[in-house]
Amino acid sequence: MVLHLAGAAGQVSLALTASSAGARASVDQHAAEIRDALARRGREVTPAALLSYAQGFAEAAIARGWRPPHGRDNPHDAAAGWTGHRNVLDWESLRLAAVCRMLIESQGGGGRSAGGGSGV
Repeated sequence: MVLHLAGAAGQVSLALTASSAGARASVDQHAAEIRDALARRGREVTPAALLSYAQGFAEAAIARGWRPPHGRDNPHDAAAGWTGHRNVLDWESLRLAAVCRMLIESQGGGGRSAGGGSGV
């Protein structure tokens, strides 16, 4: 259940960041941090490692009271507010967007497209 929620949140967030260079840069930074975190634990970037990371991350975020963007009133309205460095998606949502993108890439789903692929 938690992994499904993480996947949905990551896919929504990844789609919301697709039209903004600033948002995509934030997702890139999160992806780099995830790669570093996995490497520190001696793990390669594989679908299994990414799914495990997403599940643990989402469980911890939910325990802190985080609520995913697709459970909010108008996430698309919020995404339209991306200007410059202003971040309208929360940190957790951007992190899950990065996990989704990395999972798509690890499965040969291509580069930075928010569409297609299976997501988390």
